[in-house]
Amino acid sequence: MKNKETIETIAYILLGVIAAYSLNFGMGVVLGTNLPVVAVVSDSMTHDSTTLERHYEYLQTNFGYTEEEINSWSIKDGFFKGDVLVVKGIKRDDLSIGDVIVYSIQGQSTPIVHRVIKIEGEKIITKGDHNPSYDPWELNKIHGEAVLVIPYLGWPKLILTKIWGGILG
Repeated sequence: MKNKETIETIAYILLGVIAAYSLNFGMGVVLGTNLPVVAVVSDSMTHDSTTLERHYEYLQTNFGYTEEEINSWSIKDGFFKGDVLVVKGIKRDDLSIGDVIVYSIQGQSTPIVHRVIKIEGEKIITKGDHNPSYDPWELNKIHGEAVLVIPYLGWPKLILTKIWGGILG
């Protein structure tokens, strides 16, 4: 009896994993990206008591944006560690100032979620709203634009990743 329950439990876990991968793949096809769902793993886009200085004043002083321009951008209130983002594929030529994008840089496996703050020809400059300055690196691959924020849904992934990382050392 106990053996049958163990086999059923393993089968349900495998079925859940297969369903999750299938859903992710299907969403990727529909949304035109290889990374349709992203759990936020840092506080770089958090809005808090430092937002006025780190976000608004920085962009006004260094890039000449007005508060009205900044407030017109997508996901203007940022998001938090543990939130989940739904990502839609976007072509590099369709990017706009203020878009929140998910991208990769060379030498780092975890994708980055930051805001486009300047486009100079082929060069795209990004910044996390909570970060004190713009990003010094070059974008390697753009996965897409964040189009929806789902609060807290990413915490199970973050916790499991932390546990798994602790087990593997």
